[in-house]
Amino acid sequence: MESWQPRSAHVVDVLFAGLARRARLFTDGWGDERFLEAVEVGTSFLPEPARISPVWSEPTSRRGAWVRDGTFSSPLPLLAPAAQTAHVRWLSAGSSRGRAACVVLAASREEGFALRERLYTPLVREGIDLLLLENPYYGLRRPLGQRGGALRTVSDHVLMNLGMVEEARALLAWLRSEGYERLGIAGYSMGGYMAALTAVLFPEPLAVAALAAGASPVPVFTRGLLSWSIAFAELDGARRDAEQARQRLGRIFDLANLTKFPPPRQPGAAILLACKRDGFVPAEETRTLQTHWKTSELRWVNAGHVSALLTERSALCAAVRDALARVEPSAQPAPD
Repeated sequence: MESWQPRSAHVVDVLFAGLARRARLFTDGWGDERFLEAVEVGTSFLPEPARISPVWSEPTSRRGAWVRDGTFSSPLPLLAPAAQTAHVRWLSAGSSRGRAACVVLAASREEGFALRERLYTPLVREGIDLLLLENPYYGLRRPLGQRGGALRTVSDHVLMNLGMVEEARALLAWLRSEGYERLGIAGYSMGGYMAALTAVLFPEPLAVAALAAGASPVPVFTRGLLSWSIAFAELDGARRDAEQARQRLGRIFDLANLTKFPPPRQPGAAILLACKRDGFVPAEETRTLQTHWKTSELRWVNAGHVSALLTERSALCAAVRDALARVEPSAQPAPD
């Protein structure tokens, strides 16, 4: 399988991929083989969103927003001990709750909340509450010995993705119980994939802003610029068969292929945003997702995967804002 590197890839994408490859992914191999074998047979999600009771800090004011930090126990008990406590940052326009809220998931190797705060805080000033989840195995949830956001095993990465989905579902269910009328899920890159997967597994209509993401993560990890960070021959162990390792990784990650799931409850409230010069996510993957989610909207920005984070904040915020405006409001009355 040849490496996919579009001629139009933004130079910033190429430079970023070259720097990121210094911190290799999956340096300790496949990880928990028993878990991976079970996953390859079929991934099981919880039958319904878990019930959580987040504990919140007192709000503080920063850059025109009220900020609270909270924790809750992850619904996924298989996570490493350091990752079992979920950390979330809640941004709101005032001390009282708004009518719309969006859970925003992190991109690959994105630790902490600073990037998402910088990108999406303008929405808070418009009255949209944001809840930023820290991914399992990242930042405050990083296991001892892990170098930054470079996960050491494939099984750790799969567990991180499962944790993202279950924690996001639980947090959305909690928001609904708190009386929010319009709920959304958003994310960039890996966060966009997991946001889309969360939406198809949530039992109610959600706004979805899947940014710089597509139908399947397989080409991202096996052929795109991110694959530079994976030593496939070493991943295969003593046999050092890079192609065999690449194919197995593809089979595992194809479990998150969104075309294998039904569309979300209200695909018309889904906005997909793709980058014309993306060196990480192939354009055909985003088109495939838009075709599968027939009434969703596909938008394009003239940027690369990385450069869009620097130049396209208004487009990213607009996707979240417009998706929330389209989702059906809940008829559930707000609690007293």
